[in-house]
Amino acid sequence: MKVDAQDQSKSYPNWSTHVLISSSSLLSDLGGKNYIGTNDAEDLNISQTRYAIGSGLQYNLPNGFSFGFDAFYTRLRADDAETNWDRKYRQLKVRTDVLETAFKIEYTVPRNVRLLKGFYANVGGGVFFYQPMNEMNGVWYKLRPLGTEGQLVDPAQSPYNIYSAVIPFGFGKKFYLQNGMILGIDLSLRKSFTDYLDDVSGNYYDREAILINSGEEAAYFSNPAYGNNAKKVGTPGSKRGNSSINDSYFLLGFKLHIPLNQNGIFKKNVSYNDHYIRSDGSIPKIGRNGKKKEAIFSNNWDI
Repeated sequence: MKVDAQDQSKSYPNWSTHVLISSSSLLSDLGGKNYIGTNDAEDLNISQTRYAIGSGLQYNLPNGFSFGFDAFYTRLRADDAETNWDRKYRQLKVRTDVLETAFKIEYTVPRNVRLLKGFYANVGGGVFFYQPMNEMNGVWYKLRPLGTEGQLVDPAQSPYNIYSAVIPFGFGKKFYLQNGMILGIDLSLRKSFTDYLDDVSGNYYDREAILINSGEEAAYFSNPAYGNNAKKVGTPGSKRGNSSINDSYFLLGFKLHIPLNQNGIFKKNVSYNDHYIRSDGSIPKIGRNGKKKEAIFSNNWDI
């Protein structure tokens, strides 16, 4: 059976889903470079890198633009033990579970632009829920309910939110597989609007007041270094974190894009590098004037 090249040259919108497997890193007040905590790449601690898993749904237009929703889960970590600067004396650390969902707009360079094909960039908006925790004697405690900076004692303060708006943005490179799927190397950064991903932002509060009001665990996590080192830290009112810079995080990993048919099932017959692919993975040929010639078609799935 011959394939009509003119019909196949018509690109059309389509849906796809994807699976994300990635590393994740927290940039915050804890650990990092030998200076005040920031949210730039210098503050990265490789040893604190963890994992992220997620998925999403995307609507792809023939001109290279895509619109879709992403959701993922990750566990972020940071530890003052990773720095040699004065911050190490605080002995603060954190493990933060994050669940994020976001809407994104993405542009992918079409495959007919040979040198840049498959490169993409995206930006969007969303919200994430987070839960900072710390460990004492093998038990992990949620930090927000403890008010480690006096939020439950000082009437001028209140506990921070368990969620924050987020602006995700990133870029990467897609590689087109013969079965119609696409494998992408993806770097995705986050601009958050909270400084409490690590439960650290403002100043130390009176440890004794926290102990009386909120208990032993709250007092310990407010200043884990209390009585443990010669360099005194934790004086009420002294700096505990850097509230002028919000925390951030980023992901680096792989995305597997899977084209879908109208029933939401993997769509095998798709175009690949300007060739039409049968469901068995073969490329049909068209004979013309007794001479075989490869059938060339435009991309039906330009993402």
